[in-house]
Amino acid sequence: MILGISVIRWILILMSVIIIAQNFIAYFKKEVGKSLLKLILTLLIWGVILMISLFPDFAYYISEKLGMGKNLNTLIFFGFVVVFLILFRILSLIEKIEKQITKIIREMAIKEGKK
Repeated sequence: MILGISVIRWILILMSVIIIAQNFIAYFKKEVGKSLLKLILTLLIWGVILMISLFPDFAYYISEKLGMGKNLNTLIFFGFVVVFLILFRILSLIEKIEKQITKIIREMAIKEGKK
């Protein structure tokens, strides 16, 4: 424990801050494929993960009001983190493939136009 916070929570805090910062930088650099919708979704998802990492009692309070147990919440939370990581990775790969397909089609069209 560092400053009363477990190592896993520090990792989640650090990961959330890095992902939010990367998305802000990419959006404001106007990188291809970075839309306002993606920025908002990233801020919403990783902001909640950051908030729960910083204030775990908030998650307990919500789970208590919903009638869920502590252990179940932990599993669900980590499950969501993993699912969101995978989801964003898949979206990034899809965008990369779309860009490559567009580039190939343009090159083919230019070659056909020169004939």
